[in-house]
Amino acid sequence: MPEECRERSGERDRSYGLPERVRLLGELRRMFEGSRRGDSRVAVVYGPVGCGKTELLNDFAAYVEAREGVYLGAIASRAEQTVPFGLLAHLLHSDKISAHLREKVEHCAAAAQSESIGRDGVGGSADDVAPRTFHEMCMTLLDVMEQAQSPVVLGIDDVHYADTASLRCLSYVVRRLRSARLLVVLNESPHSRRLATLSEAELPAEPLVRFLKLPLLSPQGVEDVMALHLGRAAAQVLAADAFRVTGGNTALLHGLIEDNRGTVEADAPQFRVADGFGQALISCLFRCEPEVLQVARHLAVLDDVPSVPVLAQLADMDQETTAQALDLLHETGLLSGGMFRHSHAKGVVLSGMTAMQRADLHVHTANVLFKNGFPAMTVAGHLLGASRVDTDCAIPILHEAAQQAVSDGNVDFAVDCLRIALQYDTDERRKATTTAMIVRATWRREPYAAYRLVGGLIEDSRAGHFSGWHASSVIDALNWFGRPEEANELLLRGFEAASKAHDMVAASHLEASKAWLEANYPRRGNGRAPGIPHGGETAASGVSPEAWAKGRAAEIFRGNLTVAPDVRQLNEAQQALRHYGLTDGTAPLLMVALYTLMYAERLQEAHEWAEELIAQARQGSFTVWHAMFRAARAEILLRQGEPASAEREVEQALTLLPARNWGIMLGLPLSTVLHANTLTGHASAVVDEAQCAMPQVIFETPYGMRLLRARGHRYLASGQVSAALDDFLAAGELAERLGLDNPVVIPWRSSAAQALIRLGDCKQAQVLLVEQLRRCGPEYPRIHAETLRVLAATNTISERPRLLTKASEYLQMCEAPLELSFALHDLGWAWQEQGQYSKGRQIMRRAGLMAERRGVRIPSPAAMRSAGDEQSSPSPQPGTGDMGATEALSDAEMRVAQLAVGGYSNRQIASRLFVTVSTVEQHLTRVYRKLSIRRRTDLVGALQKVEPMERDELAS
Repeated sequence: MPEECRERSGERDRSYGLPERVRLLGELRRMFEGSRRGDSRVAVVYGPVGCGKTELLNDFAAYVEAREGVYLGAIASRAEQTVPFGLLAHLLHSDKISAHLREKVEHCAAAAQSESIGRDGVGGSADDVAPRTFHEMCMTLLDVMEQAQSPVVLGIDDVHYADTASLRCLSYVVRRLRSARLLVVLNESPHSRRLATLSEAELPAEPLVRFLKLPLLSPQGVEDVMALHLGRAAAQVLAADAFRVTGGNTALLHGLIEDNRGTVEADAPQFRVADGFGQALISCLFRCEPEVLQVARHLAVLDDVPSVPVLAQLADMDQETTAQALDLLHETGLLSGGMFRHSHAKGVVLSGMTAMQRADLHVHTANVLFKNGFPAMTVAGHLLGASRVDTDCAIPILHEAAQQAVSDGNVDFAVDCLRIALQYDTDERRKATTTAMIVRATWRREPYAAYRLVGGLIEDSRAGHFSGWHASSVIDALNWFGRPEEANELLLRGFEAASKAHDMVAASHLEASKAWLEANYPRRGNGRAPGIPHGGETAASGVSPEAWAKGRAAEIFRGNLTVAPDVRQLNEAQQALRHYGLTDGTAPLLMVALYTLMYAERLQEAHEWAEELIAQARQGSFTVWHAMFRAARAEILLRQGEPASAEREVEQALTLLPARNWGIMLGLPLSTVLHANTLTGHASAVVDEAQCAMPQVIFETPYGMRLLRARGHRYLASGQVSAALDDFLAAGELAERLGLDNPVVIPWRSSAAQALIRLGDCKQAQVLLVEQLRRCGPEYPRIHAETLRVLAATNTISERPRLLTKASEYLQMCEAPLELSFALHDLGWAWQEQGQYSKGRQIMRRAGLMAERRGVRIPSPAAMRSAGDEQSSPSPQPGTGDMGATEALSDAEMRVAQLAVGGYSNRQIASRLFVTVSTVEQHLTRVYRKLSIRRRTDLVGALQKVEPMERDELAS
């Protein structure tokens, strides 16, 4: 063998050096060596499309030529499958054959083709060829074999597309030349007519014919091939993904290798599926039968594996052909479990179709799936894929799918379904219902965007065009965004329409909307049309559990605002939280249950439930309720003494749901963050945006009461005492006007009393505080203690420790660490006022540490505030004053310093304190050093700077 041939053959062997490939190549080589000895054979190499049969045949051809054999090759074509002798004409059109014989082959082929014109034969059958012509072609092929000086190998790729006449002629020659130096190698892929083709070819039986199966690559084979091209390190990282995507198909694998060739890095290779894989996939599909491509395209638009009967209807084929096509796709490695192995494959399969063809495919798929009872969301998905609706029957399907999608949290899908229904619907009343459904779906994520659609539905609502749960959609939106008059008008008209239509579902939802309208806007006299049962009655009849939950939530909400929760209400709240999952219908009930726990001082339990509800809202894509539950958790954190955490929680809530979406509910997070900012001294960035988006009608709602009180405390902390008092009194007036004067919810009297004390009106402050104590007894320790704390500031110095001690004791009964620190701080100051400096400082230091751990500044004792403080600047933050030096003074030093400031001489001080003059001088020397002053006149300024300005800071 020439050296260059040996080298060339060796290179091909190394590139094809996989165990499963080497074995088959060895079998072919042995068969070739047998043919050299006159043992003619036929080898049928079969395997799925893309498994490497062509590469195997090319490698074998190189081996034959290197061994000085005559290799004649051809590729059968589907387009020439009906052309008699079309394959042999290509096979024998070679300069390795004499010109005389080539002319005879061309003559026979032309004669056979002319004879088949006008006949009904299919597949180039030998029956379509005149016997004389067929015999002449066989004799010519025999002459080719006999005149060859070397062993002859006939290699035919894609033999399943060969015309039958050519195959029968080859079979005839093999049988006639049993001892000739001839080897025929046929490459075949699985196809639906495989057995029929082999039967028609009349191939001889074994041992003349051997069938060699070429399987798909194993996982190790995939890694070995990748290692040849990308290196072993990269192959070890990428091989598992490559096998999962290709199934061991060699053609697909080489496409993946090209995709990853430029992106592989030795230290961190990244797996990529792109155009190389796509081109290989398209090539494999087009090498299969048309039925296989048809089935593949229908599978590409499906998300789940269909049954064979359904897939047969989709592909418009019989079930047997469909099942065979599925089997071929699995054998080729394109499918796994009935679906494509990678999502990229779907787009590739559909890329060869026009937009119109894809739309028609989706519409046809939707129709078939609908007739076979598939879920509405599945059918609707294909209507969306087509971007069109061909029949009105599709509108209800889109409605049903949208409703299910909203329940599943897939708002985008729901809105897409409704928009295409709205675009193609011709029924005006049904279009109004579709728009109402869009409002409800959009509301889940962005209420303001939904609210902008409400204007076009008001007239439809007035006309009574809505039924069922749609009847309340517009009313609820108007309620939320502060338009109670219009909501009440539509409510009455809705009751009339529901009564006439005997629509109990609509009536139950309208009752629930009415309950919330009354809860949000009390004293507005919302009515109900005669003949409509009360919400409790409709719920009892089981008409609409969702409406019952919504209505019951409004009742509990109103009850919480009126009186503090009792044991029965607490139990109901706990049962609701335990038994109901988060849905659009149960969300209001779960929210008010959370606030019930909060008002009942079950803060830790409320916090745990808030965490759970936030997780459910996040998982279910309840954006509005996610934000609402975060606002509730912020209020819980504030009550637990974590104002900084409350600030962050509100900021997250308003980031999740921007301020313009909250409507009147904006009062909840805004009041919480204002109160938290007052305690921490921060200025949250969300406050300004929230105040701009806040509807003015909020000050006619219960949320306005909370907001006024929070804003008042903000004013009070900044020294704007009169403005603070105005807000506190306005909150009280609003509470009384709405019939919601409940100190547990809004203790406005103690807030107003603090402002009155600052203005010097302790008498009026006492009146308010006594009334609040009457309304809120020790069973509500947080508010009762807060009231006692402020009341202490209006009493005599001797009475203050008793009141503040009681307040501290009550606060230790509930989870109110900040309020406790405030009460302890005031108690320490009260003891100092009575001359018990050491005891007072110890208590104040404890209070200061409690507050400092939470990033809070303790407000000055109310007794130390005066009318002149109104124009003063806010108190400094902990650690910014001269408190360290003052705390360093002992009781004796403090007494000496205070008498010195009072104008007493050293001798007079010594006389009053029963000490020597020398002792007084020593005390003053230490005081000067500790306060960093040099002379007696500086002592007055130093103590005035520390004590009157911010004595509450001593505890730091």
